[in-house]
Amino acid sequence: MDEKEKKTSDWKMIIGSIVLIAVLFTGVQFVFWFLGQAVPQTHLNDTPAVSASQSVPAGRQDGEEAPNFCVHCGKALPDSFQWEQFCPWCGEKVEP
Repeated sequence: MDEKEKKTSDWKMIIGSIVLIAVLFTGVQFVFWFLGQAVPQTHLNDTPAVSASQSVPAGRQDGEEAPNFCVHCGKALPDSFQWEQFCPWCGEKVEP
């Protein structure tokens, strides 16, 4: 009789564990759904970091070209770099 009672309690334990896992999983899904509703999602593609209406400062009037390398640290500068901007590597202002 003791063996039969043990078998039924084993099944109850297994079914109870499965139900507990299902309830916990559903609870976690509900928490993430609630957070998604409470915190608005902003997509990076909707708002660009730099506006297209901003213009790059024009260089010198006498037609000097922008440098290819920083005069302070010697690292290569991007193609859109203009005189009197700050070096993205060392932070120093590059002046002619």
